[in-house]
Amino acid sequence: MLDKLAPFQVRLFSAAVQVDQAYRLDPQQPDNLCGPYWGALLLRVQGLSEMSADYLAALAGSVLPVGDPASWVPPGASSLQNYRLPLPEAARPEQGGTAVPGLVAAVAQASEGRYSLVPLRAAWSAGWLESLVALCQANPDWQAVPLCNIRTGPLWGSHPPLSQVIAYLSGEAVAAPPADWDVGHFVSLAGVVEGPSRSLLLVRDTYPVLGWDGYHLQPASALASALVREDGNEGGVLLFVASKLKAVVAQQAQALGFEIAVWDNGTPWAETSVSKT
Repeated sequence: MLDKLAPFQVRLFSAAVQVDQAYRLDPQQPDNLCGPYWGALLLRVQGLSEMSADYLAALAGSVLPVGDPASWVPPGASSLQNYRLPLPEAARPEQGGTAVPGLVAAVAQASEGRYSLVPLRAAWSAGWLESLVALCQANPDWQAVPLCNIRTGPLWGSHPPLSQVIAYLSGEAVAAPPADWDVGHFVSLAGVVEGPSRSLLLVRDTYPVLGWDGYHLQPASALASALVREDGNEGGVLLFVASKLKAVVAQQAQALGFEIAVWDNGTPWAETSVSKT
């Protein structure tokens, strides 16, 4: 098996190392705040050191479900509900979480307009994700971080044997390991692992029990299915960038065929205003 390792290459996105440094200090999200967790972490990377997930959640109008935490945390993870701000509860459990337009607005407001989430919609497929990866890799000066709003059920399980990963990257037929859990979720992309025949996306998750300290590998086809969701809600990708780049990012994404628009991930949203105190 080891004689197959030589052709493999890891290609990280340009901001991956800086994001990882912040990620190591805060490896698990508060329950049901995966979107605000990523927004707050990325703003801390940019120097907003006091930014918290629950503050961003309050700005975004996030709502909490009522029920058994075992229904929303992955197997092996502990529930984390040490919120510092009061958050409303959802009328129905399936509406819990953070609406995409709320998260977009919250990042802009919390950063006083300096940073933006550019929403990308598409008829998601492996080819669309390959275009997204190529866009980010061709523009390292953007320091873009893709946030994927998905349903986790179509993903590969996060602990495949190394032999299975190598076999897939080498072009061999591989049975997809079953997913760890099945919920609406936000993950970020850190880069790509390239093999002699195929590649795998390097996903950064919000629970360190998943994958290898929160990182796991996904075929583009599996992540595309997770973006399609097929649970009655929509998925998509938010590109975190400096607002001064927003227009050029949107222009280049549109040139590739992406639509610049938010989507309905099933969580209601109403504009809100929150004080840091």
